Order: sequence, then structure tokens, then C-alpha cells
Amino acid sequence: MTTHEPASIFKRMAAFFYDCLLLIAVFFVVTAVAVRVNGGEAIESPLYLVALIPVAWIFFSWFWVNGGQTLGMRAWKIKLVNESGAAIGMRESVIRFAAGLLFLPIVLIPAVFDANKRGLHDRLAGTKILRIKQS
Repeated sequence: MTTHEPASIFKRMAAFFYDCLLLIAVFFVVTAVAVRVNGGEAIESPLYLVALIPVAWIFFSWFWVNGGQTLGMRAWKIKLVNESGAAIGMRESVIRFAAGLLFLPIVLIPAVFDANKRGLHDRLAGTKILRIKQS
């Protein structure tokens, strides 16, 4: 059961940290494949780092659109929903990811002052993160 209480900033940050560890593992796999395709040579182009951005978006978006929870969010019992409490769609996912990436250093500052603890990316995408209460 999902409550209507916003998730704490601590839980949001902890879930994101957990997800980043998982994303690093995904990056290792993608990089291993890319090195193999590159004949076993290291990939020296800085464009390769840019190419990892869609991989990160796919990682987060798939979880957000299909159930509203990344693995980190499941561990910390929080869930992403739209403003009406329903599952988010691809549009919200794109906006949320792009805004989160663009404003990464400051994305959670507005959450400190917002009653619903919505970060900048949540405000722009029309999303919120709620606590999941076991009943």
C-alpha cells in the first residue's frame, strides 16, 4: 500500500546511491561489450561517456515506467508517481531524467523547502516520491 506521505530526502538520496552502484555495474557490462567490439582496445573517445547517458536513462526509465520503483527505491520502500498518484509515463520519465541530469548538483535543494519534498526534477516532470507503508 502506498501512503500519500512524501518520502524523506534521506531515503531518496540513499535509494539513488544504491541505484548508482547498480548503474555502475551496468556501465561495466556495456563497456566490456564496447571494448570487445573495439577489438579489445580501450575506448579513448570522450563521446563514449556521452553514449552512456542513454544507457542510464534506459536503466532509470524502465523501472520508473514499469512499477514506479528502481531497485534502490524498493529497498528503501519509496515509489515514484505522477501528481495524481498514478504511474508515470514516458514523457514524465524523459523530463525527470533530463532535469535530474542537467541540475544534478542542486536537484534536491527545493525539496528541503517544499512541503511535499519534491525536487526540481519532480516539479518539472509533475512527479513525486511517496513512502510505501506496510500494512
